[in-house]
Amino acid sequence: MKNQKREPEYQLRTLFLVAHKAVSLLGHALEQDTLLGHRTSMHNNRFRIGFGVVALLAAAVPFLFTQGESNPSVEYLKSKPLSAWSSMALSGAGENHSLEFLKEVRGEKAIDLEAPILALTAAGKDPRTFGAEHLVAKLRNFYDGTELGEAGILNDDIFGLLALVASGESSDDSVLSGIRSFILSKQNADGGFSFAIGGTSDTNTTAAAIMALRAAGVASADTAIANAIAYLQGAQNEDGGFPYDPKSAWGTGSDASSDAWVIMALRSAGRDAGTWQKSAGTPVSHLETLKQEGGWYLYQAGGAEDSFTPVTTSYALLALSGKTLPVRVITPETPSGASFSVQVEGKGGLLCDAEGTGVTAFDALKIAVAQCNLAYHVQSSSLGDYVDEIAGEKASGTSGWLYTINGQLASVGASAYTLAGGDAVRWYFGNFDGTSANELRSEIPLSVTIPAGGGESNNDNHNNDDNDTEEEHTVSVIVEVGKTKTGSPLAFGSISRGSIETKGISVRNAGAVAATLSAGVSGDAVFRRYLRLGGVLPRDFRAELPAQGATTTTLFLSIPSDYSGSGHKTGALIFWATPAAQ
Repeated sequence: MKNQKREPEYQLRTLFLVAHKAVSLLGHALEQDTLLGHRTSMHNNRFRIGFGVVALLAAAVPFLFTQGESNPSVEYLKSKPLSAWSSMALSGAGENHSLEFLKEVRGEKAIDLEAPILALTAAGKDPRTFGAEHLVAKLRNFYDGTELGEAGILNDDIFGLLALVASGESSDDSVLSGIRSFILSKQNADGGFSFAIGGTSDTNTTAAAIMALRAAGVASADTAIANAIAYLQGAQNEDGGFPYDPKSAWGTGSDASSDAWVIMALRSAGRDAGTWQKSAGTPVSHLETLKQEGGWYLYQAGGAEDSFTPVTTSYALLALSGKTLPVRVITPETPSGASFSVQVEGKGGLLCDAEGTGVTAFDALKIAVAQCNLAYHVQSSSLGDYVDEIAGEKASGTSGWLYTINGQLASVGASAYTLAGGDAVRWYFGNFDGTSANELRSEIPLSVTIPAGGGESNNDNHNNDDNDTEEEHTVSVIVEVGKTKTGSPLAFGSISRGSIETKGISVRNAGAVAATLSAGVSGDAVFRRYLRLGGVLPRDFRAELPAQGATTTTLFLSIPSDYSGSGHKTGALIFWATPAAQ
């Protein structure tokens, strides 16, 4: 394809892996508006999506050389500004370099996170704990039960699968298996895959899909892999190389990026690209013809170096160094951490209720903001780093963000506090003396004992008389919403597996204005998973209370018959009230 030919749909797909063409998105944007007229406006969003993909792939494909060798391609990439792409390339080459720029990764879309995750894993770092975000949890949060990321785009599913596998997530995990199934379901009839769902196949997307599926456990002999390889074989040119799209009206000349992606895909499937001989050569020999004296690779013969040449060069070096994607699969750091619950409370009430596994109280915050899609900021000072803003609520004066563990203020920074299993972490906006800025919070301590084995219930409030009624099991707990308060403990006593215990709850609005009541639960997983308030999870509970009004509901604690834990468990039922608008 000639460089001066620009067509929106072709560019969209080309931007997926052929970074050379991305120059047109930035450097020639005005030219495109003039030449394409109204057709360009129809594709504005698609150009934006495509550019995001270039940013992704600029971190998705490193190269690898023997350490100690002086390679001109390595030196060429080291001479360029550091990016996620060059970071992965340098990591693959065994070069030490700064990863500081990856500590403040933010992302509004899945593709914004996939590149940093692949870059960090290439350097042997865990994207769960390295920076300000728990990138793996945040990426997983873009999965909607069917696909990952934007509807209509397959690219972010493919690279999301690669990123999650690289992070050490199990291929049997429900999110990974769901993404894998989705990708397989979108394979075209010709065996290839398309950047956009329903589009025509291209060699680059097909190669990436092969690597993602192989990384996620699809066998090389699987029909889907075999059909994808057959598509690639049918796309090969007589010079031994590959075009982006063998049916494109805008050009079918071989290019370095397509060569490199096909070589890597074949390797991941146990095939040798060196044996794919055509009349004028193989994919490997054609790619080598594009290498220049300075160590960089032309996109196509007759071209010239441009701002995206480092991308093309990195594809080529990775392919010719005997590598495939993902470059490295790490062993996660956090499985050895502790399971915890975490809540984030702003000035007006609950912002997030989540749970996860991590090492520190700061890990708990990162998981919460990832799961609940909250923005936050960490301020650096001479005294260290501290969280000064969450969800737009900024620290000022004598108030800011604090955290407690099981109701107690910690004496060390969040990143230095090591969590224990079952810890209840609370991040809240409060006064620096430890008091809460939220005066509309009430908390009731909870407790229950689960006998070892299959023992019978021994609840003091429970007898086994056949004439028992629910009312005889019910106790009333008054919660005054309208002021910070810790209520009297609510003890469920001893509950055997397979049993349900109920408690009556009366909630009174002690304030002078109407309020919306919400709830949450912290503490042991037995409460977070099996407690129901009015038949729903506490986090889903809502009630409208007039001034001085009250409502009653029932608290259910059901212990499954296959519950494996035992012993004394503690937690807390929490109510928040948001005053009605006046």
